[in-house]
Amino acid sequence: MADYRDEKKLVAGLRAGEREAYERLLDLYQDKVYGMARRMVGGLDAEDAAQDALVEICNSVKGFKGRSSLATWVYRVAMNVCLERRRMRRLETVPIEENTLDRQENSSSEPGAVAVRNETKTTVNNAIDSLPDIHRDVVILHELHGLTYSECAEALSCPVGTVKSRLSNAFRALREQLREYASEGGLEL
Repeated sequence: MADYRDEKKLVAGLRAGEREAYERLLDLYQDKVYGMARRMVGGLDAEDAAQDALVEICNSVKGFKGRSSLATWVYRVAMNVCLERRRMRRLETVPIEENTLDRQENSSSEPGAVAVRNETKTTVNNAIDSLPDIHRDVVILHELHGLTYSECAEALSCPVGTVKSRLSNAFRALREQLREYASEGGLEL
């Protein structure tokens, strides 16, 4: 069995049609693609969108030219599938994964603390949901998936400056929307 931990070897195995390479590709990206689909198209359509994206990725990976990292290319293909599904469905809201705010390690299981965390999650999710698609997409890629500005630009087919501008505008809108909530709860924005 070949070692596909190196991206170049993985791409070579994919181009050669090696089953193990495709299995490694799916192991690396299926959860990430599902997470993106869940954020972009919503819970009920997420599984179908992720499946469609993974099929598209597997079918077109032989055409991967290597101008970007494989991860960036995978995100771009998945993003295209999700955007197309979203255009078809004309979704109004996009739920953000429940664990977004759980990254803050808070071991408190006090009912009051849990209620505050849940309220905060809901408030932040609603604020992100209300962003225009172009701002929400860049927030999802950069902040929730951890892509760099360059990777976001590649995935969104726009210049790095546009990514930075969209993020700045998104954060400005989020600060404005969450200002009252933050002042009530003593949070700092």
